[in-house]
Amino acid sequence: MKSFLLQELTRLILPFSLLMAVSLLIKGHDLPGGGFVAGLAVAVAGILSFTAYGLESFQNGLRVPPEKFALLGGLMILCSLLVPLLLGQAPLTQAHAHLGADPISVELHSALFFDIGVALCVGGGLASAAQAIWATTQTEKEDM
Repeated sequence: MKSFLLQELTRLILPFSLLMAVSLLIKGHDLPGGGFVAGLAVAVAGILSFTAYGLESFQNGLRVPPEKFALLGGLMILCSLLVPLLLGQAPLTQAHAHLGADPISVELHSALFFDIGVALCVGGGLASAAQAIWATTQTEKEDM
């Protein structure tokens, strides 16, 4: 059963929850837990979306399934583990680069790359697990 109120609230909340996830990811790359919490926020946004609009509509709206996001995140984590090894350093050794001039400059850390991988892995994994559980409960309700 689809609720008009839930669909409209989801339409309003979803962009802000994804923006919050990006904010948590960027802020958290200097602090512990940014990638994990951002992944949880993305997963909750996905669960809210398919709860409001239905699983089939949610899956049709995605260009890439959540499982592939989780796989990409796992590969990013693996790369951040192996690249320092290939350079003769300890695994997960962090590096940083400073790009730009004084008025416009950006600090890039390899921890952000790792956190993006964690966010993709957590968000994609939880969203795909929730989809599987939702689909199972829906088929059980139809069988009754």
